[in-house]
Amino acid sequence: NEETTTSKLHPNEIEAEIESPIGESKSYFTYDDSVPIKISISNTGTESFIYKIQNVSTNTDIAEGILKSNESFEHIYDDLLEGDYRISYVVEEEENPIDIKLKVKVELVL
Repeated sequence: NEETTTSKLHPNEIEAEIESPIGESKSYFTYDDSVPIKISISNTGTESFIYKIQNVSTNTDIAEGILKSNESFEHIYDDLLEGDYRISYVVEEEENPIDIKLKVKVELVL
């Protein structure tokens, strides 16, 4: 019973606003270019959450951290391996399900 977003723009680009009442969500993208890619995550809600970016093809963690309310993460990657990637978000406190709100953007840097 988790919420997921998959890219509708281009297989390796995402732009979404996510509101998850269950305190967990995942986004997926495929990276198959030699062009750098920028990943941005912004916490637009009031609850802190943990984010993790993983290459699911090789089961490798790329980045992880905690975003408090109004904090954001942004990084340009120019050395990612080709493959499928997952960005997961889960509330920091695992009590009752809590709303998390965020914006996520994955874009090619041309």
